[in-house]
Amino acid sequence: MGTLNVKNHRRVTGFIMTNVCFVMAYTIYPRRGGLHEQVYLISRELRRRGYNVCILYYRHGLLSNGQLVRIPLYFSGIHPNLYSSIGKCDYVVMETAWPWLAAVPIRLLGKGFILHLHAIESLPDFGLPMHRRLMMKFAEEVAGRLASRIITVSLTEYSMLRARFGSKVTYIPLAIDLEERERYMGMSKEDARRVLNLPSDKFIVTFIGGMGYGANREAARIIATQIAPKVHELSNGKVLFLLVGPDPPPESIGLSYIKITGYVKSIAPYIAASDACIAPIYHGGGVKMKTLDCMSLKKVVIATRKAVEGTLLKPWIHYIPAEKLGDFINQILEIFNGKLNYEQIANNGLYYVKKYNSISNVVNTFLRVMTNEIQ
Repeated sequence: MGTLNVKNHRRVTGFIMTNVCFVMAYTIYPRRGGLHEQVYLISRELRRRGYNVCILYYRHGLLSNGQLVRIPLYFSGIHPNLYSSIGKCDYVVMETAWPWLAAVPIRLLGKGFILHLHAIESLPDFGLPMHRRLMMKFAEEVAGRLASRIITVSLTEYSMLRARFGSKVTYIPLAIDLEERERYMGMSKEDARRVLNLPSDKFIVTFIGGMGYGANREAARIIATQIAPKVHELSNGKVLFLLVGPDPPPESIGLSYIKITGYVKSIAPYIAASDACIAPIYHGGGVKMKTLDCMSLKKVVIATRKAVEGTLLKPWIHYIPAEKLGDFINQILEIFNGKLNYEQIANNGLYYVKKYNSISNVVNTFLRVMTNEIQ
């Protein structure tokens, strides 16, 4: 288990710091993305506000990939350090239900905790095999019953969780790093492409996501095998697709009209270099950060209903809707040929993210939940 050293109520510059502990099944730091991105952003903002933040995790996701035998995350053992670390925490936040075994000792230590659910992973649509879904349903039930409060990032899943766990469930949107985006907002598309060594004479369409995750991998395969080849043909080779993120599928490698980046420290310059973003997502749970990430740099997004699920985003107001593969192909070509005016849609998307997904607003609500001001 990894821990950051904490001392209870550390006194700094005349005031007492409060210890906030995030309990995770695993971490991928220094990489960021998904729920790890949320922990990073919320932790950063809490530290700025004077909180002492501790992140506890069972194992490092990147370092354990080469192991021949891996114990499933939901059976990861309780490390002895957990007891001493939790005892020094004023507030405990369990990230997802995967570390559910920790819920029992946390309660035995007399601590309440917040369960921060990024998705209901036991739902069939999330994509886990049956045995894992059943295990996750049990883990969610145990962690949910023992939690003092439950936070969900999805409005769709909020009603489901309220039906299971009652009034202790609260909705808080995902946090988007608008501070970082501001540094790229003034960068021209041409400048971004020069920095990234991307062609200046192509119309660039971007997909963002860790492609080791099933729903993203499916989307990347759809782009590589069905959307991109047809657009390449109909645009006379003038459209380039970017797949930004780790673990791209083999079908995407070696194609002249697809560029794969692998893991990147920041997705922002790649979004800035793009003409449009797409999200052909058909499975998964929670809220898809990729659509909000693209909107945060005022890029138009072509997306399925599933890709915007759990949000208040509306078709033709905040994004361009597409369900069938032909819809994606047609909408990309409409934008490429200048037949679709998308500027207002892009502006609306940016306004939405600034209104609902700023780190400051998210952490304000998070703190109210943490201190029981929201009942």
